[in-house]
Amino acid sequence: MRILQILGGLGLLSIGLLLLAFTSGIVSMTLYHLVGIALILSGLFFWIPGFVWRKPLPWLTSLFIPGTLAFAIGGILIYTGNVGIQAWSWLWTLLIIAIGLAVLAMYIWGPRTVWLQWVGVIVAGIGFALLAILLTISAEPTARIVGPVILIALGLLITVRAVVTRRT
Repeated sequence: MRILQILGGLGLLSIGLLLLAFTSGIVSMTLYHLVGIALILSGLFFWIPGFVWRKPLPWLTSLFIPGTLAFAIGGILIYTGNVGIQAWSWLWTLLIIAIGLAVLAMYIWGPRTVWLQWVGVIVAGIGFALLAILLTISAEPTARIVGPVILIALGLLITVRAVVTRRT
């Protein structure tokens, strides 16, 4: 009971300090930033039960999917708050990557069924390939370099995995 009082008091204290910083002009944030931070924090509420109770209730790792999507959307909103909404032309691929990574996290920390690993790798790989292609045709000069680098890294990863022999 005492720990709840401490956590509640610290929560109210941090919210009050944050609001004071906003109203006094020390910190300037847009609505994109605030919603992004809220989504990232809400993603933690999905991930924590999956970690804490993964042994007795392995199906709780399925909460990694909405948690990872909340992380991704929160990060995307914070990024678009800084650079502008035109970045959505390639940022949407991060949602596909997030779903693939969430399924891989379900495989790693949950029930180790092989199909989870394959689905995660395939979905994340498709997301990375789409991201690389869209970055390559982007108007931003830095993105035109990052896109081919991602494609080269994916190609190397697939080739090295195929060449390296595995011990069974």
